[in-house]
Amino acid sequence: MARANDVKDRFRARLQDADARSNDFRRKLLEEGTRALEPVVDVLNLMAEVLNEEDNVHGSITGLEAKIDQDNFISLCAKLRGTDTEQKIKIKYGPELGGSNTISVSGLNQRYNERLVPGAAGAALGRSVGSDIHLDENRGTELAEVVREVVEDFYAAQIEQRSHFAAVQ
Repeated sequence: MARANDVKDRFRARLQDADARSNDFRRKLLEEGTRALEPVVDVLNLMAEVLNEEDNVHGSITGLEAKIDQDNFISLCAKLRGTDTEQKIKIKYGPELGGSNTISVSGLNQRYNERLVPGAAGAALGRSVGSDIHLDENRGTELAEVVREVVEDFYAAQIEQRSHFAAVQ
């Protein structure tokens, strides 16, 4: 049998090589995911800035930091917090089984899902998997436009609902 130090040194070297490959993969994935999700993150940051302005009483948007999760997906969970309600939009970027990288989004309602994947005609551009929508990684700009509408509708609906109840009383 090999000497104990040789076994330990070889094992240490193999672990270091595996760590280096993993770190390189994760760095590359983070770069690609940041690029693919940039339009969505940009629009959410702009809208969060408006909500963070002085005298804002409509709520906030948090959770806009894209991170690598334990499954090697770039993920963010935007939390739209209104005065009385909250909505979460979860977005992930990463490898689909046996395929290329995709953007997965959940937390949109059916109307917005239909805009991204309009029935079977949208199969080449995206698909619905359970409550998630899976999109080609190049559709970040289109997703950003839909997310912008979701955020606007979420906060505007709260204002309209409060004014409706105030008018009834």
